[in-house]
Amino acid sequence: MIKLTNFTKKYDNLIAVNDITIHVEKGLITGFVGKNGAGKTTTLRSMVNILFPTSGTIEINHLDSIKEATEIKKITSYMSGEPAFYHNLKAKDLFNFQLQFMNHIDPFELAAYFELDINKPIQTLSLGNKKKVSIILTLMKEAELYLLDEPTSGLDPLMQEKFFTYINQLKQQGKTIFLSSHNLTEIEKYCDKVIVIKDGHIVDYVDLRETKKKYYVSYQTETEHIKTYYEGDINVLIKELSLLTIKDLEIKKVSLEADLIDYYKAGDIR
Repeated sequence: MIKLTNFTKKYDNLIAVNDITIHVEKGLITGFVGKNGAGKTTTLRSMVNILFPTSGTIEINHLDSIKEATEIKKITSYMSGEPAFYHNLKAKDLFNFQLQFMNHIDPFELAAYFELDINKPIQTLSLGNKKKVSIILTLMKEAELYLLDEPTSGLDPLMQEKFFTYINQLKQQGKTIFLSSHNLTEIEKYCDKVIVIKDGHIVDYVDLRETKKKYYVSYQTETEHIKTYYEGDINVLIKELSLLTIKDLEIKKVSLEADLIDYYKAGDIR
């Protein structure tokens, strides 16, 4: 669905994204994670032709991001991480205006689902409710691919869960979702795959459908204190430990969040 080949984006002498190659499969939810300034937003904006590659190519559904940008826009819906609105408008007026330009899902049903008051001027809305406006404007378009830049930032935990419930419904319909996020817990919980970017380079892919569960294990015997990591079936681990004489034992599941944080600290994902 998405194919970046040797994509590079420079701003004068600054290399924002450096020679990355990405393949995103159709019908999956793929997370795009990295620290601020890693190149996530630049990559997303380039996918929808807001920015242009310095070198390399971007294809969406076999369409070139520059030569066939108009066709790409017909099948994609993009959500900016920093949306701007006419603040004196009410959300309902903005939705009615948008309805003139696309095949759409009823935005007012979406507003009810996300518990948005559509009658308040946008300038009076909280950060979380402004985010809901942006989400609804994106999801009201019937698209094959949804490109979402930090879609849940500013939402409370209940709304984050409702958002991903809806996104999962889109996935069940065969839609493709590519989203960036700093919330590693939600990435681990809801995404099928994760792409990790650091300093403009792709440094890891994680297939969460296949990743083995990983555990931190600490145990004390008569003679030594062992601290280690274990990947695999916890029942096998317990069986192995049962053969030892253990005075103290701690087993703790290692989350993707902990792994990635350790990766950014140490520069090496385990």
